[in-house]
Amino acid sequence: MLKQKYRAFFFAATLAAGTAAHAADLTVTAYGGSWEKVYRECFVQPFEAKTGKKVDVILGSPMQWVNQISANPAKPPIDVIVGLADTGLILKERGLVDPITSKEIPNLDHLKPHMLAYGNGYGFPIAYGNFGLMYSKSRVKNPPKSWEEFVEGTVNGDWQAALPGISYVGTVQGLMGLFAKIYGKDLDDVQPGLDQVKRMIKSGNVTFYSEPNSPLVAMKSGDIDIAMYYDGRAWAEHDANNPDISYLDPKPGAVSFPTMVQKVKNGSPLGYEFMNVIASDEGQTCFANKMGYSASNMNVKYDDKVKPRVASDETSLWLPFADIARNTPKWVELWNKQIGR
Repeated sequence: MLKQKYRAFFFAATLAAGTAAHAADLTVTAYGGSWEKVYRECFVQPFEAKTGKKVDVILGSPMQWVNQISANPAKPPIDVIVGLADTGLILKERGLVDPITSKEIPNLDHLKPHMLAYGNGYGFPIAYGNFGLMYSKSRVKNPPKSWEEFVEGTVNGDWQAALPGISYVGTVQGLMGLFAKIYGKDLDDVQPGLDQVKRMIKSGNVTFYSEPNSPLVAMKSGDIDIAMYYDGRAWAEHDANNPDISYLDPKPGAVSFPTMVQKVKNGSPLGYEFMNVIASDEGQTCFANKMGYSASNMNVKYDDKVKPRVASDETSLWLPFADIARNTPKWVELWNKQIGR
């Protein structure tokens, strides 16, 4: 019996050692769906091929990752975090990310200065997309030209619409910030925008989603006709044998979402090398053309099909992300009390 116990112990120890030996050298975050697939292809795989190191990609949402890092800042479970501009500011203010320069990341010199500035010296945008409207061309014959037309068309039953719920990454900026700008006096006046959401709910012509694949499934099944959604994901679905799906930016514009990447404090130094791959001409050209997003690297060459689709630096709606971050707790509380989904 004692001999069997020793054998069991030896087997368990050997298994644990084998698992540790094959543990990832770097842990990074990513959004799900097609975003993750392209992220792996354009950044993770080239990094692994170049360095011989193993990367673990974890999925989730930016605030979830922020909370995980905050819970154990001395030994963070994440080395490189992908997030939004507002969560990037939160990480910076909490002292949870390292400053970056071209010394650690030489390819920073290839990024557009106005895009690099959004990182405030503690990260940089990979690319950005707009949060506009994805719609079915066969079921929405006259798509709305403005956000007001979208709201009124939903209320009137011209289409079945999908909106992001409060747990979705784009809701605070892309819906609440947008509607505060359009219907309120300023970004501190979100209530008029919430009132428009409640009007749409009361009409019975709107549903909510919490993850990025749901609108695509609902669109293809005919459960919805139009949805607030990201441009790159919509065009990727269009190209994937779904030509009925199209996308537009209603006036006065769609909110731009720079996808920030940051090196977590006390995380692996390999994070800098991974971020250098993300900032590279080759990596960003791959990512921008496969995802249809506007790259931060100024040397990116867009394919002929992609070039007219990517968001424009001049016409996209750039909200002040510091104000968004400041208002987020209050907005989330109001949404939970009044919308609750």
